[in-house]
Amino acid sequence: MSSTRLTAIQTSAAALLWDHQDSVPLGKILSDGDLVLLLTPAIIPFSPTSAETSDPFEPLGQALARVHPWIRHVPYIKDRGITGVHVAFIKRARTVIFLLTGFSSTEGAYQLELADVVREVCEDRPMIMVACCKLPDHEVQEYGFQTMLQSPGYSPTDLETIAALLMTEQQGSTGSTTTPTSTLPPRQAWPIQPWDYERDLVEIHMLWQACLPAQFHLSRSALGPLLKRDGYAMHHVVRNPSDGKIVGFCATFTTFADSSGDRLIGSIAVIIVRESFRDRGIGRTLHDESYSKLSKIRGVGRIQVGSTFPRLLYGLPAPVSNPKWFENRGWKLGEPSAGRGRPVSDWFLRFADSPIPTLASAGMTFRACQITDAQQVIDMASRESERKLCFGWYDQYARTVDSCHMGDIIIGFEGENLVAAAITYIPDNGSPCATDIPWPVAIGQRIGGVSCICIKDDDPDMANRRDSVTTRLLQSCRQLLNEKGMVGMFVDGIRSDENTFVSLGFRKWADYRDVWRKV
Repeated sequence: MSSTRLTAIQTSAAALLWDHQDSVPLGKILSDGDLVLLLTPAIIPFSPTSAETSDPFEPLGQALARVHPWIRHVPYIKDRGITGVHVAFIKRARTVIFLLTGFSSTEGAYQLELADVVREVCEDRPMIMVACCKLPDHEVQEYGFQTMLQSPGYSPTDLETIAALLMTEQQGSTGSTTTPTSTLPPRQAWPIQPWDYERDLVEIHMLWQACLPAQFHLSRSALGPLLKRDGYAMHHVVRNPSDGKIVGFCATFTTFADSSGDRLIGSIAVIIVRESFRDRGIGRTLHDESYSKLSKIRGVGRIQVGSTFPRLLYGLPAPVSNPKWFENRGWKLGEPSAGRGRPVSDWFLRFADSPIPTLASAGMTFRACQITDAQQVIDMASRESERKLCFGWYDQYARTVDSCHMGDIIIGFEGENLVAAAITYIPDNGSPCATDIPWPVAIGQRIGGVSCICIKDDDPDMANRRDSVTTRLLQSCRQLLNEKGMVGMFVDGIRSDENTFVSLGFRKWADYRDVWRKV
């Protein structure tokens, strides 16, 4: 690096809040020729009447370049976000400095969202955050930024001081007239470890019971097999450094999206943190590590919050207790569309509470799936699940067809046209759905289940409406389960047909939000 030195300007309240990655001063990590990328928002100048510069952040880039000439200053624009040009510069850079001008405001939320995108692109490159705004006392810790500087604004004086903090070794005073670090304690690093089934199950079960509502409690014997999915599961724990006890846990899975064999869906099934250890960055650490690892698995095209199969929780239980936490991680929760908060629900019917209605056939016939139906059923499930973004259907139908439980699939025809299918299951019979969905057993004894309700409702040749087909399909499933000695049935992952379920005597068992995004 150049031997030129900077002098901090004592009239600015800028400060280095923390540096967990030990990258400040930048001389520690830079050599001659190493590119430093400065990303700043495209906004109006701090002093619109000034003729010195059209970009209010040029003083920062210029001050940094006096010490290290290899600075590249690239603005980001709200309407365009992080583009391919930004990504190309990030890939060439040794380190990235990301500047934002808001935190709690709408503009700040957007800038933080872009910061998350940049952080993912950076991979192992150090990313340094500079906040030219007021920071909330504690919320900033949840974002997990490893190096954080703050100034009250982005005047030339503020930016010169930021440059001095980044480039010079600070002896005692940081040149601040305030002490922002007094209200923002350094974030503790939380090492993540892979889980071990034999060693960790007891503690994880205790954490599960402590963190989740009673409705979702499971016995240890039920939870263990759901988590132990060798080759398809990747779980992590965080331990309390003082006693080694597990204080955080994240479960992730992958499942096949379709018959191609190379398209996968990643699931962040659950993130739980012991109550006394929350708001310390543990959840964020687990989330970021899990998302990063899932996104790097070849073939993963979507990642969801919740799980397909095994079905721990379909999505985020509603109402979401901490929606902002997830929104700060880049997930969309507030829209009724796929992946952005669409409502999904589980339903339960106790047979004694509702007599079986007498229905005309409406030209439909229902029966158990046979070997001659298998490929047609799998093809329909694959096509409809992709069209309706119902993740995991293909894999579940394919596994059931390949097992001795093919007859558990109920299929419906209009004439010779296959228009509907659903998978039934009973507790502890070893079928794929029975081993993947724990909630009927959790509800009570002799409760059966119905999953992956697939109706080809875009078929122009289909004479019946969707609600008519759904009603008759559910009645056929009920009849089969009743014949097997069940006294009730649980139906999971329903995104429509609410009126149909109510009319048949079902009650809603759980609400979720459907949350996912493309990788």
